[in-house]
Amino acid sequence: MEFNTITLALFLAGGLRLCVPVLLAALGETVSERAGVFTIGLEGLMLFGASSSALGLALSGSPIVALLAGTLGGLLAAAVLAVGTVLARANQIVMGIGFNLFAIGATSLIRQLWLSGAPVAGSMRSVSMMKLPLLSDIPVVGRSLFSQSPVFYLAVLVTLALWVLLRFTRAGLLLRAVGENALAADAAGHSVLGLRFSATLFTGLMAGLGGAYLCIVASGGTFIDNMSAGRGYLAIAITLFARWKPLRVLIVAMVLGLLEALQFQGQYLGIDIAPSLLMAMPFVVALIAWVMMGRAGAAPGDLGRPFLRGSGR
Repeated sequence: MEFNTITLALFLAGGLRLCVPVLLAALGETVSERAGVFTIGLEGLMLFGASSSALGLALSGSPIVALLAGTLGGLLAAAVLAVGTVLARANQIVMGIGFNLFAIGATSLIRQLWLSGAPVAGSMRSVSMMKLPLLSDIPVVGRSLFSQSPVFYLAVLVTLALWVLLRFTRAGLLLRAVGENALAADAAGHSVLGLRFSATLFTGLMAGLGGAYLCIVASGGTFIDNMSAGRGYLAIAITLFARWKPLRVLIVAMVLGLLEALQFQGQYLGIDIAPSLLMAMPFVVALIAWVMMGRAGAAPGDLGRPFLRGSGR
Protein backbone atom coordinates (compact mmCIF):
# COMPACT_ATOMS: atom_id res chain seq x y z
CA MET A 1 0.00 0.00 0.00
CA GLU A 2 1.27 3.46 -0.88
CA PHE A 3 1.96 5.66 2.10
CA ASN A 4 -0.51 8.57 2.26
CA THR A 5 -2.68 10.47 4.71
CA ILE A 6 -5.27 7.69 4.77
CA THR A 7 -2.63 5.13 5.71
CA LEU A 8 -1.32 7.45 8.44
CA ALA A 9 -4.83 8.03 9.79
CA LEU A 10 -5.51 4.28 9.91
CA PHE A 11 -2.22 3.69 11.70
CA LEU A 12 -2.91 6.36 14.32
CA ALA A 13 -6.47 5.15 14.82
CA GLY A 14 -5.27 1.57 15.26
CA GLY A 15 -2.64 2.60 17.79
CA LEU A 16 -5.18 4.50 19.88
CA ARG A 17 -7.60 1.57 19.83
CA LEU A 18 -4.85 -0.79 20.96
CA CYS A 19 -3.78 1.46 23.83
CA VAL A 20 -7.18 1.50 25.58
CA PRO A 21 -6.93 -1.72 27.67
CA VAL A 22 -3.49 -0.93 29.08
CA LEU A 23 -4.39 2.73 29.56
CA LEU A 24 -7.42 1.85 31.68
CA ALA A 25 -5.48 -0.68 33.73
CA ALA A 26 -2.56 1.72 34.18
CA LEU A 27 -4.86 4.48 35.43
CA GLY A 28 -6.24 2.09 38.03
CA GLU A 29 -2.73 1.03 39.00
CA THR A 30 -1.73 4.67 39.38
CA VAL A 31 -4.41 5.18 42.02
CA SER A 32 -3.58 2.04 44.02
CA GLU A 33 0.17 2.71 43.95
CA ARG A 34 -0.40 6.29 45.00
CA ALA A 35 -2.20 4.80 48.01
CA GLY A 36 0.71 2.43 48.71
CA VAL A 37 -0.71 -0.78 47.22
CA PHE A 38 1.40 -2.49 44.55
CA THR A 39 -1.30 -4.33 42.59
CA ILE A 40 0.74 -6.98 40.81
CA GLY A 41 -2.53 -8.89 40.29
CA LEU A 42 -3.53 -6.45 37.53
CA GLU A 43 -3.16 -9.15 34.90
CA GLY A 44 -5.62 -11.37 36.75
CA LEU A 45 -8.07 -8.50 37.20
CA MET A 46 -8.07 -7.91 33.45
CA LEU A 47 -8.70 -11.60 32.83
CA PHE A 48 -11.65 -11.66 35.20
CA GLY A 49 -12.99 -8.53 33.52
CA ALA A 50 -12.68 -10.12 30.08
CA SER A 51 -14.32 -13.41 31.09
CA SER A 52 -17.12 -11.60 32.95
CA SER A 53 -17.83 -9.46 29.91
CA ALA A 54 -18.02 -12.56 27.72
CA LEU A 55 -20.50 -14.07 30.18
CA GLY A 56 -22.51 -10.85 30.17
CA LEU A 57 -22.59 -10.87 26.39
CA ALA A 58 -23.67 -14.52 26.26
CA LEU A 59 -26.50 -13.92 28.73
CA SER A 60 -27.77 -10.57 27.48
CA GLY A 61 -26.63 -10.22 23.90
CA SER A 62 -25.89 -6.56 24.63
CA PRO A 63 -22.31 -5.30 24.29
CA ILE A 64 -23.06 -2.43 26.69
CA VAL A 65 -24.27 -4.86 29.37
CA ALA A 66 -21.19 -6.96 28.63
CA LEU A 67 -18.87 -4.00 29.34
CA LEU A 68 -20.71 -3.32 32.59
CA ALA A 69 -20.44 -7.01 33.53
CA GLY A 70 -16.70 -6.95 32.87
CA THR A 71 -16.29 -3.86 35.02
CA LEU A 72 -18.23 -5.53 37.84
CA GLY A 73 -16.16 -8.70 37.46
CA GLY A 74 -12.94 -6.75 37.86
CA LEU A 75 -14.38 -4.93 40.88
CA LEU A 76 -15.37 -8.15 42.66
CA ALA A 77 -12.04 -9.79 41.89
CA ALA A 78 -10.24 -6.71 43.27
CA ALA A 79 -12.26 -7.01 46.48
CA VAL A 80 -10.85 -10.51 46.97
CA LEU A 81 -7.34 -9.27 46.22
CA ALA A 82 -7.75 -6.32 48.59
CA VAL A 83 -8.83 -8.57 51.43
CA GLY A 84 -5.54 -10.44 51.10
CA THR A 85 -3.16 -7.54 50.49
CA VAL A 86 -4.76 -4.70 52.46
CA LEU A 87 -6.69 -6.32 55.31
CA ALA A 88 -4.75 -9.57 55.80
CA ARG A 89 -1.47 -7.76 55.00
CA ALA A 90 -0.11 -10.51 52.76
CA ASN A 91 3.01 -9.80 50.74
CA GLN A 92 1.67 -7.77 47.82
CA ILE A 93 4.03 -9.17 45.19
CA VAL A 94 3.59 -12.82 46.19
CA MET A 95 -0.16 -12.41 46.54
CA GLY A 96 -0.38 -10.68 43.17
CA ILE A 97 1.59 -13.33 41.32
CA GLY A 98 -0.47 -16.08 42.92
CA PHE A 99 -3.66 -14.23 42.03
CA ASN A 100 -2.58 -13.96 38.39
CA LEU A 101 -1.91 -17.70 38.20
CA PHE A 102 -5.28 -18.41 39.81
CA ALA A 103 -7.00 -16.08 37.34
CA ILE A 104 -5.54 -17.93 34.34
CA GLY A 105 -6.94 -21.24 35.60
CA ALA A 106 -10.26 -19.86 36.83
CA THR A 107 -11.08 -17.95 33.65
CA SER A 108 -10.09 -20.94 31.54
CA LEU A 109 -12.55 -23.04 33.53
CA ILE A 110 -15.24 -20.39 33.03
CA ARG A 111 -14.66 -20.55 29.29
CA GLN A 112 -14.92 -24.34 29.22
CA LEU A 113 -18.08 -24.46 31.33
CA TRP A 114 -20.10 -21.49 30.07
CA LEU A 115 -18.44 -19.97 27.01
CA SER A 116 -17.96 -22.94 24.71
CA GLY A 117 -20.50 -21.73 22.15
CA ALA A 118 -20.32 -18.74 19.84
CA PRO A 119 -21.32 -15.42 21.46
CA VAL A 120 -24.85 -14.24 20.86
CA ALA A 121 -24.63 -10.55 20.10
CA GLY A 122 -26.11 -7.86 17.96
CA SER A 123 -24.15 -5.03 16.45
CA MET A 124 -20.98 -3.95 18.27
CA ARG A 125 -21.28 -0.46 16.77
CA SER A 126 -22.50 1.08 20.04
CA VAL A 127 -19.22 0.26 21.79
CA SER A 128 -16.74 0.15 18.91
CA MET A 129 -17.28 3.46 17.12
CA MET A 130 -18.49 6.92 18.08
CA LYS A 131 -17.87 9.76 15.65
CA LEU A 132 -17.81 13.22 17.18
CA PRO A 133 -19.68 15.69 14.95
CA LEU A 134 -17.46 18.02 12.88
CA LEU A 135 -14.29 16.92 14.68
CA SER A 136 -14.34 13.51 12.99
CA ASP A 137 -14.24 15.22 9.59
CA ILE A 138 -10.83 16.81 10.20
CA PRO A 139 -8.25 15.16 7.88
CA VAL A 140 -6.03 12.52 9.55
CA VAL A 141 -6.59 13.73 13.11
CA GLY A 142 -10.37 13.45 12.89
CA ARG A 143 -10.27 9.89 11.66
CA SER A 144 -7.79 8.80 14.33
CA LEU A 145 -8.81 10.82 17.41
CA PHE A 146 -12.49 11.54 16.96
CA SER A 147 -13.81 8.30 15.45
CA GLN A 148 -13.03 6.00 18.34
CA SER A 149 -14.83 3.74 20.80
CA PRO A 150 -16.80 5.51 23.55
CA VAL A 151 -14.53 3.64 25.97
CA PHE A 152 -11.54 5.52 24.57
CA TYR A 153 -13.20 8.86 25.28
CA LEU A 154 -14.12 7.62 28.76
CA ALA A 155 -10.47 6.68 29.39
CA VAL A 156 -9.35 10.19 28.41
CA LEU A 157 -11.97 11.75 30.69
CA VAL A 158 -10.88 9.50 33.58
CA THR A 159 -7.28 10.56 32.96
CA LEU A 160 -8.20 14.23 33.25
CA ALA A 161 -10.37 13.58 36.31
CA LEU A 162 -7.57 11.72 38.08
CA TRP A 163 -5.11 14.50 37.26
CA VAL A 164 -7.44 17.04 38.88
CA LEU A 165 -8.19 14.71 41.82
CA LEU A 166 -4.58 13.94 42.68
CA ARG A 167 -3.27 17.43 42.11
CA PHE A 168 -5.95 19.79 43.38
CA THR A 169 -8.36 18.05 45.77
CA ARG A 170 -8.34 17.06 49.41
CA ALA A 171 -9.28 13.48 48.48
CA GLY A 172 -6.21 13.28 46.27
CA LEU A 173 -4.05 14.67 49.05
CA LEU A 174 -5.32 12.00 51.46
CA LEU A 175 -4.73 9.28 48.87
CA ARG A 176 -1.15 10.41 48.38
CA ALA A 177 -0.67 10.74 52.14
CA VAL A 178 -1.47 7.09 52.88
CA GLY A 179 0.97 6.09 50.15
CA GLU A 180 3.76 8.37 51.28
CA ASN A 181 3.50 7.96 55.06
CA ALA A 182 0.72 5.73 56.30
CA LEU A 183 1.59 6.21 59.98
CA ALA A 184 1.35 9.98 59.71
CA ALA A 185 -1.98 9.73 57.88
CA ASP A 186 -3.28 7.37 60.56
CA ALA A 187 -2.09 9.69 63.33
CA ALA A 188 -4.04 12.49 61.64
CA GLY A 189 -7.19 10.41 62.01
CA HIS A 190 -7.57 9.07 58.47
CA SER A 191 -8.48 5.47 57.67
CA VAL A 192 -5.42 4.04 55.93
CA LEU A 193 -6.96 0.62 55.37
CA GLY A 194 -10.22 2.12 54.11
CA LEU A 195 -8.48 4.36 51.60
CA ARG A 196 -6.20 1.60 50.40
CA PHE A 197 -9.10 -0.84 50.08
CA SER A 198 -11.08 1.73 48.07
CA ALA A 199 -8.08 2.45 45.85
CA THR A 200 -7.68 -1.26 45.11
CA LEU A 201 -11.37 -1.53 44.25
CA PHE A 202 -10.98 1.36 41.80
CA THR A 203 -8.02 -0.45 40.25
CA GLY A 204 -10.20 -3.54 39.80
CA LEU A 205 -12.95 -1.46 38.24
CA MET A 206 -10.59 0.08 35.68
CA ALA A 207 -8.74 -3.18 34.95
CA GLY A 208 -12.08 -4.97 34.58
CA LEU A 209 -13.21 -2.40 32.03
CA GLY A 210 -9.89 -2.77 30.24
CA GLY A 211 -10.34 -6.53 30.07
CA ALA A 212 -13.93 -6.10 28.92
CA TYR A 213 -12.79 -3.74 26.14
CA LEU A 214 -10.21 -6.30 25.07
CA CYS A 215 -12.86 -9.01 24.82
CA ILE A 216 -15.90 -7.12 23.54
CA VAL A 217 -14.50 -4.30 21.41
CA ALA A 218 -11.10 -5.59 20.30
CA SER A 219 -12.05 -9.28 19.91
CA GLY A 220 -15.71 -9.10 18.92
CA GLY A 221 -16.99 -10.75 22.10
CA THR A 222 -14.80 -13.85 21.94
CA PHE A 223 -12.92 -14.83 25.08
CA ILE A 224 -9.80 -16.96 24.79
CA ASP A 225 -7.51 -18.29 27.50
CA ASN A 226 -4.98 -15.78 28.85
CA MET A 227 -6.17 -13.17 26.35
CA SER A 228 -4.65 -10.32 28.37
CA ALA A 229 -1.27 -11.68 27.19
CA GLY A 230 0.88 -9.66 29.59
CA ARG A 231 -1.01 -6.37 29.24
CA GLY A 232 -1.47 -6.19 33.01
CA TYR A 233 2.27 -6.26 33.55
CA LEU A 234 2.69 -3.75 30.74
CA ALA A 235 0.20 -1.44 32.49
CA ILE A 236 2.26 -1.65 35.68
CA ALA A 237 5.37 -0.73 33.71
CA ILE A 238 3.55 2.23 32.16
CA THR A 239 2.61 3.44 35.65
CA LEU A 240 6.22 3.26 36.81
CA PHE A 241 7.60 4.80 33.63
CA ALA A 242 5.11 7.68 33.87
CA ARG A 243 6.03 8.30 37.52
CA TRP A 244 2.45 7.91 38.79
CA LYS A 245 1.19 10.95 36.88
CA PRO A 246 -2.09 10.38 34.96
CA LEU A 247 -1.31 12.66 32.00
CA ARG A 248 2.04 10.96 31.50
CA VAL A 249 0.30 7.59 31.76
CA LEU A 250 -1.98 8.65 28.89
CA ILE A 251 0.95 9.71 26.71
CA VAL A 252 3.06 6.60 27.39
CA ALA A 253 0.08 4.29 26.80
CA MET A 254 -0.61 5.96 23.45
CA VAL A 255 3.02 5.62 22.40
CA LEU A 256 3.02 1.92 23.27
CA GLY A 257 -0.27 1.50 21.43
CA LEU A 258 1.35 2.96 18.32
CA LEU A 259 4.31 0.60 18.75
CA GLU A 260 1.89 -2.31 18.94
CA ALA A 261 0.11 -1.08 15.82
CA LEU A 262 3.39 -1.31 13.93
CA GLN A 263 3.09 -5.11 14.15
CA PHE A 264 0.11 -4.95 11.82
CA GLN A 265 0.73 -1.86 9.71
CA GLY A 266 4.51 -1.43 9.77
CA GLN A 267 4.97 -2.84 6.29
CA TYR A 268 2.39 -0.41 4.88
CA LEU A 269 4.34 2.45 6.43
CA GLY A 270 7.57 1.27 4.81
CA ILE A 271 9.15 -0.08 8.01
CA ASP A 272 11.23 -3.14 7.18
CA ILE A 273 11.43 -4.73 10.64
CA ALA A 274 10.36 -8.26 11.52
CA PRO A 275 6.87 -8.30 13.17
CA SER A 276 8.26 -10.40 16.02
CA LEU A 277 10.69 -7.59 16.91
CA LEU A 278 7.93 -5.01 16.71
CA MET A 279 5.82 -7.19 18.99
CA ALA A 280 8.57 -7.15 21.59
CA MET A 281 9.09 -3.38 21.58
CA PRO A 282 6.39 -2.49 24.16
CA PHE A 283 7.83 -5.05 26.55
CA VAL A 284 11.35 -3.68 26.05
CA VAL A 285 9.95 -0.37 27.27
CA ALA A 286 8.43 -2.27 30.20
CA LEU A 287 11.83 -3.69 31.13
CA ILE A 288 13.34 -0.21 31.04
CA ALA A 289 10.58 0.94 33.39
CA TRP A 290 11.31 -1.85 35.87
CA VAL A 291 15.01 -0.89 35.81
CA MET A 292 14.11 2.74 36.39
CA MET A 293 12.07 1.75 39.42
CA GLY A 294 15.31 0.86 41.18
CA ARG A 295 16.59 4.41 40.87
CA ALA A 296 15.94 6.96 43.56
CA GLY A 297 12.87 8.82 42.44
CA ALA A 298 9.32 9.81 43.11
CA ALA A 299 7.92 6.44 44.21
CA PRO A 300 5.44 6.71 47.10
CA GLY A 301 7.35 6.17 50.34
CA ASP A 302 5.16 3.33 51.64
CA LEU A 303 4.53 1.63 48.29
CA GLY A 304 4.21 -2.12 48.82
CA ARG A 305 4.38 -1.89 52.63
CA PRO A 306 1.45 -3.38 54.56
CA PHE A 307 0.03 -1.10 57.22
CA LEU A 308 -0.29 -2.26 60.82
CA ARG A 309 -1.06 0.33 63.45
CA GLY A 310 1.66 0.52 66.07
CA SER A 311 4.10 -1.57 64.03
CA GLY A 312 6.38 1.38 63.29
CA ARG A 313 5.95 1.05 59.53
